[in-house]
Amino acid sequence: MYSNNFNIEKLCLNHVQFRVDYYSSNKDHLEIWHPTTPSEFYTFKYQENKINEQLKLVDNEESAQFVIVNKTNTQMLGHCNYTKLKDSKCWLGYSISKEFEGKSVMYEALELTSVYVMKNLKIKEIRASILPENQRSIRLIKRLRFVYVGEKDELKINGETRAYETYLMKNTPV
Repeated sequence: MYSNNFNIEKLCLNHVQFRVDYYSSNKDHLEIWHPTTPSEFYTFKYQENKINEQLKLVDNEESAQFVIVNKTNTQMLGHCNYTKLKDSKCWLGYSISKEFEGKSVMYEALELTSVYVMKNLKIKEIRASILPENQRSIRLIKRLRFVYVGEKDELKINGETRAYETYLMKNTPV
């Protein structure tokens, strides 16, 4: 999947160093929204193992994982993944580099990838769980025609249990 502004690639082992660099340079930006990570999270070995785990899920048709890279293929801008694929439903997860936040990169990436998973993986419902204080992410999801469904889930972030709220996109991608 291509845009005039960036490329979207399916996750592969060639992305290990991209992920190490991405997560290391965006640690402060991302850790307030993401589940607590182990200390070795920022190492090549950890990311290599994590990608191998994710690729097994992709091979089993339980997940679709995408990496957003710049046009020169030198920097990871963000990622999006569609997980728990079952019964034509899935869960969406994503993050964007601080440098590219607010520049419509994630909007365009989610537009392209949601069309892809709906068409190619026969997904009819995409759910996203978002912390209620993450207003930027809520605006993004609503712009993509997700609707609030009110279900709540909890995750541990920086040692604190926090509640997420669920949004849903049905059938027709943007």
